[in-house]
Amino acid sequence: MELNAKTIMNRLQKETELLKPMTSENSKKLKSVLVGMLSDLQSVCLANGIDVMLAYGSALGAVRHKGFIPWDDDLDVYMSRNDWNKFKEIFKITMGDKYELEGPNCNNGFAPKQTFAKVYLKGTDLTDIYDLNTPYLHAIYIDIFILDNLAKCSLVRKFDAKFSELLKFVINSQTYYEFPNPLIEKFMKMKTSTHSYLTLRKFLGFLISFRSHTFWCNWFDHFFSRHKKASSELTQFSWSREVFESSVYYPCSEGEFEGLKVKLPGNVHEYLRKSYGDDYMELPPVEKREDHMIVNLDFGKY
Repeated sequence: MELNAKTIMNRLQKETELLKPMTSENSKKLKSVLVGMLSDLQSVCLANGIDVMLAYGSALGAVRHKGFIPWDDDLDVYMSRNDWNKFKEIFKITMGDKYELEGPNCNNGFAPKQTFAKVYLKGTDLTDIYDLNTPYLHAIYIDIFILDNLAKCSLVRKFDAKFSELLKFVINSQTYYEFPNPLIEKFMKMKTSTHSYLTLRKFLGFLISFRSHTFWCNWFDHFFSRHKKASSELTQFSWSREVFESSVYYPCSEGEFEGLKVKLPGNVHEYLRKSYGDDYMELPPVEKREDHMIVNLDFGKY
């Protein structure tokens, strides 16, 4: 098994009794709340000329299931860099009464927990294993991933690709160092390999701790949005570093998600084929479906 954060967390979720599985009732209610959040987000974006389209598993769910992937209960969306900059400016006026916006360079007082952005629903709580013992916002959220231009020079493109992966790994390691997670540490110290991995992550976090986690998330965002000239291809540096022709994303196509009309990447089938393989319409085997394990879930008044 490959030793990385995702595989370790999957093992932790399955092997510890300290995490609670998402019940079918809570999953159904969470999905309903998320669809309401998506509807609000789309309405604001439509009124302000902003394209917001479903991304990753949410786009796959829209095409394959006309909604959520049955065992999935989160939402991911894309915005272009220009649309994201516009959205940041109008967010407080248009959505601030009900939602919080967190992300790099948002200037809203909330420290970003990742190099991408999130819209949180006020008055709720969604705490998973990654959030345990951190000072970041804990609430039901939608992830926002920003599409950026690529450099014209192929060498700069290759550098950006490698550097984004390395820098994101190191930035996320800072959380291991500054906010030790008792659940993760207890599990990872049980085996030499995972203990060594944890030690490495904490050491990398220590190396950059002379500046805040917020500083590094903001710097990451500034650095990888530096290519201002429109390029024939777009990428998303914060999560998976996929590269597609601009025409794969824009103009957006339309789809359906839990009865809601949504925007999808323009050539959504090419997007899904390259992201998930030629057989993306086929259901994966049960053992490859990831359960959502949580520490706490509170819907508040919703």
